[in-house]
Amino acid sequence: MSTKLDNLNEITSLVSTKEKMNEGVLGMIKQFKAWSVLKPFASAKTQGIGLMQVLTDLILQRLGGISVNVAQKTGLSEMDDNTDYRLMNNEFVNWRGILLSFAKQFVRCAKEKGDNNGGVKCFVVDDTDLPKAGKTIECISKIFSHRLHGYILGIKLLVLSYCDTKSHIACDCSLHRESKKNGYGLTAKETKEQFHKHRSENSYGAQRYAELDAEKPSIVLSMLKRACRHGMLASYVLMDSWFITDGMIKGIRKIRKGMMHVIGICKMDKRKFEVGGKEMNSQTITKMNEVKKDKVHTSRKFHSDYMIVNALYKGVSVRLFYIKYKHATSWTLLLTTDVSLSFAKAMELYQIRWSIEVMFKECKQYLRLGKAQNTDFDGQVADVTLALITHTILTLKKRFQSYETMGVLFREIQSKLLEATIYERIYKLFLKLVAELLEYFGTDVNETIGRIINDDKTSKRVLVMLEAVNQLDTEERESENVV
Repeated sequence: MSTKLDNLNEITSLVSTKEKMNEGVLGMIKQFKAWSVLKPFASAKTQGIGLMQVLTDLILQRLGGISVNVAQKTGLSEMDDNTDYRLMNNEFVNWRGILLSFAKQFVRCAKEKGDNNGGVKCFVVDDTDLPKAGKTIECISKIFSHRLHGYILGIKLLVLSYCDTKSHIACDCSLHRESKKNGYGLTAKETKEQFHKHRSENSYGAQRYAELDAEKPSIVLSMLKRACRHGMLASYVLMDSWFITDGMIKGIRKIRKGMMHVIGICKMDKRKFEVGGKEMNSQTITKMNEVKKDKVHTSRKFHSDYMIVNALYKGVSVRLFYIKYKHATSWTLLLTTDVSLSFAKAMELYQIRWSIEVMFKECKQYLRLGKAQNTDFDGQVADVTLALITHTILTLKKRFQSYETMGVLFREIQSKLLEATIYERIYKLFLKLVAELLEYFGTDVNETIGRIINDDKTSKRVLVMLEAVNQLDTEERESENVV
């Protein structure tokens, strides 16, 4: 009996998947033409369940806001958890290429729907903390948290995102550890107890592993070049002060013959700019200009005073906006390589950078970004990528269906997934009942159920009956809540 019912799981999976598609969850994935997107990466998984099916299962878990383990217990996932983990820990899966492909499909979908948005296109670069609890996680280290102003155990996530002023999506990412000179902040015993794995030199996992200790500016430049090669084009790169260096600025200006300009907050440190043939730092420049009334302007829109200074920085033409906000005692420097920008326009563009912070918050709050305690580094790369891909899918739905916030959209999808899970359980109960009856009468179970599923009229009648049962169950629970 049990063996025959196990054989019916494939039918159950097909029906439940169909129902979820009717609910619109898998319909979102379908818009990205996921089959064609994943085709170049399918060779990484040639045995067992295909890449598309496993990836869809993992995305559904993100939409449900649950872990792989919980997905098994609740019935949201029909797959064995080992199937999911084997894919996530597979060093030959090109997660970077998959994420970039979904980003490209997002742009295509927006264009096909006639919503190409003629606004300015920008790349945004930023990193965020991913705190971890287990010291045995491969490549874990002590990282400095600028939010907490101290060191925590975790890993840094560096993201290159794309924004068209209407939507913000990730198109590349990398993981980094810190405190290398101090043994990554761990004792020799803790380092020895970490998970270790041999990777083939030509594997994608080995490439990502090599990035762990690489300088972030060099990784950012590689990301930008890669995105441009794949047709993701923008006019500006927005960054905060940690990334504004002469090497970064020169590197970005060389891409596509100066196609992209830099806008970012710059530290008021000892670096020197050439102004009027003389080299001077920001402190000297502000002191020299703030006493001149014609040099200091006021912006009501941004509640600040500002000065505009054209200069050369390591041979690159830049425009410096020195800003003093209301009640502030010191100047802030906003730098751009686009010397044609006005103060108001430069501020408007730079403020787009904050949308990446919103993306980080949404991914952490709703999509379990950084929650995985997988000890395998490849699993950590997969976890991050899956969260960012799911966010891209949700962003497309939000863009064209007028949801107020990502939270509202997420809760609606989560409730639909819960309904699908309850429906699945009812369907399984139906299958067991029918199987018991068929065995009692000596009829072949698999053959009869197969006929029911393959016959359109009969299967529709069954689905209508099950939907009626589900509706009665829902109404009964709602009446109990009212009472």
